[in-house]
Amino acid sequence: MKEFNFIIVTALIMLVITICIWGGDPAYAYAQEDEIDSNDLYILSHIINAEAGDDNCSHELRVAVGSVVLNRVADPDFPDTIHDVVFDEGQYEPTWNGKYEKLPSEDSIETAKFLLENGSQIPANCVYQANFEQGSGTWKPFETIYGITYICYK
Repeated sequence: MKEFNFIIVTALIMLVITICIWGGDPAYAYAQEDEIDSNDLYILSHIINAEAGDDNCSHELRVAVGSVVLNRVADPDFPDTIHDVVFDEGQYEPTWNGKYEKLPSEDSIETAKFLLENGSQIPANCVYQANFEQGSGTWKPFETIYGITYICYK
């Protein structure tokens, strides 16, 4: 029993240290485990969470939101880093309304991690995501309790 208690106490201490070192955001801990760029994981998981992270949005929508960011990074008409895409003036409302700062859900972190490891999961020319149609057409609309989010072609 003493050995079990020692293991539990040790695990809790390591958790507290991780939280203190990484500012309380679990996205940083995930990045360290798999050698993913911690800033990219932080930004991508936060924007996925802010745009589609609650229980009223599907996992598929979270994948699409993150994929649009990655598609923009790869597209010459947009900034070439995740940071610059997400914080490009006027592009992602959560970066100025405070929703971006909320700690991301486990699914948002896992989705961001998956996308950083495997790349976009939607057509490469899907670079728009909004509650209105734009670009040359809609790849897929996603219905939520908040309305429809459209993923659109360039």
